[in-house]
Amino acid sequence: MTADRDRVRTDRRSFLRTSGLAALGLAAAPALASCSSGDDAQLEDDNLGFAGIVLGYPLAKPTVDFTDTSGTAFNFVNDTKDHLSLALFGYTSCPDVCPVHLNILASTLAKLSGPVSKTKVIFIGVDTKRDTPEVLRTYLDKRDRDFIGLTAAPEVIDEALKQLKLPSVIIDPPTTPGDDSYVVEHPSQILCFTPDNECHIVYPSGVVQQDWTNDLPRLMTYDWPVTAR
Repeated sequence: MTADRDRVRTDRRSFLRTSGLAALGLAAAPALASCSSGDDAQLEDDNLGFAGIVLGYPLAKPTVDFTDTSGTAFNFVNDTKDHLSLALFGYTSCPDVCPVHLNILASTLAKLSGPVSKTKVIFIGVDTKRDTPEVLRTYLDKRDRDFIGLTAAPEVIDEALKQLKLPSVIIDPPTTPGDDSYVVEHPSQILCFTPDNECHIVYPSGVVQQDWTNDLPRLMTYDWPVTAR
């Protein structure tokens, strides 16, 4: 029984880390799945020199309202307007993906200058029981005090994920009463909203600092091809 439960958890975890790409018309590998024709087909051949995965069609920003770590309402559409913004859904107890993403981004931005150094990094805490605004703020301040922490009711977070074609968060209940070390399974991609206010590209785990250093300045000014939604 224990082995079966562990296998199911592993399968679900794998699903969350790859199905978001499938929902966007992508394979888990960097190449795009075949989902368009004409000029759009060019996007299937490569990722335009970026380290991230170029989407077959752009995503609009989620229209839900969050709350930042100071208790102020945060409207994703308005409060990121015309900015290069990187959004990650995660939780502060995450043992691998979240801290690696955030640490690499903090190190990258610290070495950049000019407008690109003001890229908005947005961490949306999905573990609403444990990740209070205070916990989120302390966690992010260890990386970069300018990182934005957001929270919302679970149904609001699920709606944002739905709008972004990503799977819902799965929280495994603790196996022992009172155990606070339960597992949270979440999409692991970073969604990049460029200054044209759409998401054309996502970054999976494993992207290194040099890749971000190369990509972020290009993302500020890149003229994205017109693609059908």
